[in-house]
Amino acid sequence: MEFFNTGMSQQQFLQKYWQKKPLLIRQAFPDFITPISPDDLAGLACEPDIESRLITEFNHGKSAWQVSYGPLTEQDFARLPETHWTLLVQDVDKHLPELQYLLDPLRFIPEWRRDDLMVSYAPAFGSVGPHTDSYDVFLLQAMGTRRWQIIDEPMHEAQLIDDIGLQILAEFKPNQEWQLQPGDMLYLPPHIAHHGVALNECMTFSFGFRAPSHIDVLDALVNAMLEQGLGKVLYSDPELLATAHAAEIDKTTVANIKTMLHQSLDAAEPVLMHAIGKLLTETKPVLQELAVDAASDLLSVEQLTTYFDLGRILQRNHYYRFAWARNASGGQLFVAGEAHTVPETGVANLSLLAERMTLNAKDWQVIMQDKASARLLCRLVAEGAWFWQEIDL
Repeated sequence: MEFFNTGMSQQQFLQKYWQKKPLLIRQAFPDFITPISPDDLAGLACEPDIESRLITEFNHGKSAWQVSYGPLTEQDFARLPETHWTLLVQDVDKHLPELQYLLDPLRFIPEWRRDDLMVSYAPAFGSVGPHTDSYDVFLLQAMGTRRWQIIDEPMHEAQLIDDIGLQILAEFKPNQEWQLQPGDMLYLPPHIAHHGVALNECMTFSFGFRAPSHIDVLDALVNAMLEQGLGKVLYSDPELLATAHAAEIDKTTVANIKTMLHQSLDAAEPVLMHAIGKLLTETKPVLQELAVDAASDLLSVEQLTTYFDLGRILQRNHYYRFAWARNASGGQLFVAGEAHTVPETGVANLSLLAERMTLNAKDWQVIMQDKASARLLCRLVAEGAWFWQEIDL
């Protein structure tokens, strides 16, 4: 499938640009009109459970910055100057699920890699300063005009301005520059320094992607090993040699411990997928309370059948992350940091339960072919991972 209107396939984009180099895409979304207004965004920023920031630049270009964290108030907005500030709201794709369609062209990238859709609004000269991000990002111009400047080589150890609470580069010498109009989009790999400045009243949609650190994966694996009682084999050294320095930890000891760690990883192979699935689907703490609001009573398979027979439709909870995997005995569904097992007969249902946005009576008939899958959906409805759509009266 073509990657936007670039003449490249999605796979060609991944091979040539993904995590390698920037790409400007003119009219990725042709004739784009923002589906959310600045007032809508300001309203979200005033909500207590929604993550937002207000960044103001003073002394214009002399490194005087101030950041305020939401929830914001009408008084906060009333005190703002006419220019040189930016409002940013995180996870707008979850708070406003009707914007999920914007993610459709990017669904060839694994869903667990996707972080959120952040929306920013700025009047003229609004900016968050030159900076780098540790993740991939697609920057869609939604309203107005923004000038983007970048340094096209990654910066892994950048010098930052001290004591301002923001990750702003102390020095920024760009070598590429573009002006983006509504519908234009810029892809940036991790660690590419960039600086966006609103040339007029402007909105930008940032599709951010994430990746776990080595420490995150090791921590998840250790926790899974502890749960399963693995990794209890003690260090051994049957080839020990006499030493003249009893307090020294020598190179042989270090090599033996490295070997022991490799052996532990091999022994943990059966729980590795379990650990990864739980890690990659953890719910952001800031979204946890909103996510569980959809929880309900546990219904039986027969009761779910009755609901579906009445024409009811289940909606996937956008605040939760979903993933699935095959294993030797069947498969696992991962939801919000928890793992659920199904037998071989239920593996075909995992993509339905993890990838579909809605489930109807026809889907339920397929799921019910495996009793474990049907019972699992009952449990997921009770936990709020799936919930019944509201009925228009």
